[in-house]
Amino acid sequence: MSKETNLRYEQPHRPSKLYQEYTKNLQANDVALIGNLEQVKWDKKEVHDKWFEKSNMKVQAKAFQIQKKQLAEELKLVGKASMMVRKKALAVKIEAEQKMYEEELREMGKTFHTQRI
Repeated sequence: MSKETNLRYEQPHRPSKLYQEYTKNLQANDVALIGNLEQVKWDKKEVHDKWFEKSNMKVQAKAFQIQKKQLAEELKLVGKASMMVRKKALAVKIEAEQKMYEEELREMGKTFHTQRI
């Protein structure tokens, strides 16, 4: 090898303009790709948040329906209890009036016939 050839290979390598343009385009594409990936990530997060919100609304609606059913059952039970209390109060009142009527008959000297069953 000649001295000139050696000097040519020992000098620092300067890349061609085509190579520089190619690497610049690659870097720009990488930046665009990273930005696009971040956008996709945000879009997925937004979709997930919307889905979660709708799911939460469905859960709340279901809970509301369950509470509504429980309230209806409680109102039924309250109605039954109220009816039982009124029946018992009426029975007590009738019994008291019956005793009072028997007492009045006894005072007048009359008797009240009761049939035993």
